[in-house]
Amino acid sequence: MTVGVTSRPFGGEDDYDALRRMLIATVAEGDEWHYCTVGDLDWWRYTDNDPRGIFTTQLWFAPDGAVIGCAWPVKNEIILLTDPRHRQIEAAMLDWAEARHRVGGSNAPLIAYSYEGDAARIALLRERGYTRQEHGYRYRRVALDGALPELPPPADYVLRSLRGDDEVAARVAVHRAAFAPSRMTIEKHRAVMAAPTYRRDLDLVAVAPDGSFAAYALGWFDAANRIGVFEPVGTNPAHQRRGLARAVLAEGLRRFQALGAWAAYINTNTDNVAANRAYEAVGFRVVDEEYRWAKG
Repeated sequence: MTVGVTSRPFGGEDDYDALRRMLIATVAEGDEWHYCTVGDLDWWRYTDNDPRGIFTTQLWFAPDGAVIGCAWPVKNEIILLTDPRHRQIEAAMLDWAEARHRVGGSNAPLIAYSYEGDAARIALLRERGYTRQEHGYRYRRVALDGALPELPPPADYVLRSLRGDDEVAARVAVHRAAFAPSRMTIEKHRAVMAAPTYRRDLDLVAVAPDGSFAAYALGWFDAANRIGVFEPVGTNPAHQRRGLARAVLAEGLRRFQALGAWAAYINTNTDNVAANRAYEAVGFRVVDEEYRWAKG
């Protein structure tokens, strides 16, 4: 390990604050890939099936005590988050992940992730015996420095923000319908609403004529770097093919722009044809593709 760099398990809220600071600084350093933004981090943490799931992560620290890396194990996957000035620690992060995977006794391969443009991580994964899988994700960006698309919903649908706790059950219902089978719960969404980056004005829903929620988009705003992220976006199958996902995304872009964002990002499976078409219609263009890499 690099001289002066230390590592230990995640220890609590002070570590969470430090990890969030690292992610904000990572964007400021010009890391276009954004393996994770502060909004993504909050979403991952507060929707984890295990409320203490983040305590399984391992952190790496620079000599001055700043967090410079995090390895987050999720089943047989490892998510590597690294300060771009300290990419050399990723070998040690994979050492830790692979040792943990062996001790766990899983027969499944260990999965790591890399963007196509991340030559350093790809070289490291290949050197360690990982092979790229066909399944991947498209990471997209849209600039917010000009006119935005006008994509209103059908006349009998209304776009607005979630109003409060009394609508959480309906909000969870549309999420569960869009991602069935889903493990989303009322308790999880309430936890998300208490996350540091959550804003109710960016928790957008399309309300159907019967008063139910037909579609939604949850936006996360990184005020320090003036970027927006959508995670997740969904439509109840009973209301699909009406342009509702496009409409809530377009409304979210307007709100990001009003907050001062210069760009917004979104990620999706490469094989999700409907989602990719919707994102392209709103103006999102591919920045890079992220692939799974397997070992074992």
